[in-house]
Amino acid sequence: MLYVNKRLNFIDLFKLFVIIQPVLDILTYFSLTSFQMTITVGIITRVLFMGISILYIFFWNRNPLKKYIVIYLILLFTVLGAGLILNFFNKPVFYLFSELQFYLKVLYFPILFCTILLLFSSNVENNKTKQMLLSSVSFAMLLTAISMFISIVTGTANSTYDFVKSGYTGWFFAGNEISAIVAITFPLVLINSIKKTKQIGDFIFWIPTLLIASCALLIGTKVSYFAVLLTILISLIFSIIVFLYSRIKKLKSIKSIFYILIFNILLSIFYFGITPLSPSYNNIAGDYVTINETVKENNQNTADKSQKSTHTNKKSNQKAETDFETKRDSILNSKILNILLSSRDIYFDSIYNDFKNASFIHKLVGLGYAGFYEGEPKLIEMDFFDIFFSFGILGFTLILLPLLVVFWKVIKTLFTHFFTFFRIENILLLFSLGLGLGVAFLAGHVLFAPAVSIYLTITMALLFHFHTTINSGSSFE
Repeated sequence: MLYVNKRLNFIDLFKLFVIIQPVLDILTYFSLTSFQMTITVGIITRVLFMGISILYIFFWNRNPLKKYIVIYLILLFTVLGAGLILNFFNKPVFYLFSELQFYLKVLYFPILFCTILLLFSSNVENNKTKQMLLSSVSFAMLLTAISMFISIVTGTANSTYDFVKSGYTGWFFAGNEISAIVAITFPLVLINSIKKTKQIGDFIFWIPTLLIASCALLIGTKVSYFAVLLTILISLIFSIIVFLYSRIKKLKSIKSIFYILIFNILLSIFYFGITPLSPSYNNIAGDYVTINETVKENNQNTADKSQKSTHTNKKSNQKAETDFETKRDSILNSKILNILLSSRDIYFDSIYNDFKNASFIHKLVGLGYAGFYEGEPKLIEMDFFDIFFSFGILGFTLILLPLLVVFWKVIKTLFTHFFTFFRIENILLLFSLGLGLGVAFLAGHVLFAPAVSIYLTITMALLFHFHTTINSGSSFE
């Protein structure tokens, strides 16, 4: 009975923790900008909750998965701890606070994923847990959107960019993080809206979806804009297919399916209608012009080099070698690549050289935070590369093991329940995960940003219990 009470209390605590995420982010923003605090309310609260989560994993539940998760976490702590000790004695410069802070941020992702997995129990409770997670995310994002609009109206919003481009992050500190949050959570918010739609009056449940779509346009980044755009298109296409299928089969649920289709159409009209008036549109249009000009410049430079090499090199093999080097240089030194990756390729080259020249044991357990820095430490800001170089082959494998497990569960479900696999809720969940991993790879600030990774872990946990969704016969119900 004691275990049951602790489990229920922890579920309530977790629900509250998800809902207050935007509040923690806002408090963090004002702590950094107004008081220049290095240790913020957000950091303290999230570290404390991670500690409580560890207690829940080890002592407060009897889930059948517990023994596997405990073994996994012990291995993870051992490998990362060994890397930390090794780098403490071997790195040219070792900033203890920065290193520990980075380790805690990275651990947040696997610990939260394991915690959410253990919230699930029986099939009946699973459905309630799934709905709790979706509703909590929707409420959190509603708070995010409201705070964004208030900050803009009051003229207190933070700008996404310091110059040239436009956009707002509201009372949130980092544009990359709020963009990633919107990208990952929008499919989840949309799922919640779809699930609650039974009649015309249920349009009220689509208000958070509309507001978050508006935020994607106001932030001004390519990540948030295209993530929401593609999610809306996917939802609309599947809604049309489901509606046509329900008419052919004359399903009893056709009325609610019809309303879902109508609301998806209205959402699409709204999003495309206000796009030309948004910061996102202006920024993307500006990037398009810049890329076009760069392409013309590169083509002209390549043509000039080719013409010069033709006059100076008579032998065909020499010409081929020169052409190859010209093409390689035009790709690696391309301003287009610099625009798309925001100079991350430069930082990659530095840390890659550190890793290449490091000892075998360092290759296994990693170089620690930002590699072998001597000046100011700087991450690549491409999560998978940062994790690989910082924690080595062993650490990288263990940290990303939850992702591999989720992929295995999804693939298994695809083969065992092929015809019931392709539902709009299931596809949106997969798309949420795909967006999160895509942002993590290209823009970073996902896997080791606690404010973002919590939402990715929720998506992963829902996908892990994908098979129970299908076996129950109705998605998340």
